[in-house]
Amino acid sequence: MIGHDQIAPRRFALTSYADADDRPVVVAWGIELPNGSAVSVSLDGEAVAVCSRAAHCELIHGAELVWIDSEIGDSEQEISP
Repeated sequence: MIGHDQIAPRRFALTSYADADDRPVVVAWGIELPNGSAVSVSLDGEAVAVCSRAAHCELIHGAELVWIDSEIGDSEQEISP
């Protein structure tokens, strides 16, 4: 059971531009944990990264970080029961 003091991870996608295409494609998904560290996994499941910050996952996957959750992030908001 989740306690009142628990906070949800903040979700992100890592995107990249395909050759000669002006639209980004998702290459990996991830979450930022409440302590600021992050975990990401590529769509094919081949590349998994555990990083001290979400921006570091961006470097590992060679992609751009795009937050799925709000600007503030769920990791900074308490979950209501």
